[in-house]
Amino acid sequence: MKKILSFVTSECVLDNRFAVLYFLNLSDYLFTLVLISSGLFTEVNPLLSLSIDGVGGFLAKCILPLLLILYIRLRFISKPPKNILAAKLMLDIIMCFYFFVNCFHIFWLSYAIVIFI
Repeated sequence: MKKILSFVTSECVLDNRFAVLYFLNLSDYLFTLVLISSGLFTEVNPLLSLSIDGVGGFLAKCILPLLLILYIRLRFISKPPKNILAAKLMLDIIMCFYFFVNCFHIFWLSYAIVIFI
């Protein structure tokens, strides 16, 4: 019973957080591409502004985060962190950041739709 409880409280919860984090990252990338193509928006991140709409942007925003999440996930399986609550808190903070970024994008998308219609 202790093993089952440990599995449910650590791995499943973190898997859900990783999935939500990756979804928020992808939606940020897609919203950014749409807004840049509208001409009303520019990429704020200086590293991504050079290659956001090319292969480099796809690698930096889609492939690299997926690989990092898979690597971290494998590390959690092989050697769970001693303080799982700290890991959950860090993931929650990052998800909140991406949530607000996506809200910002949605605001600008709605503004762009109003202007173009």
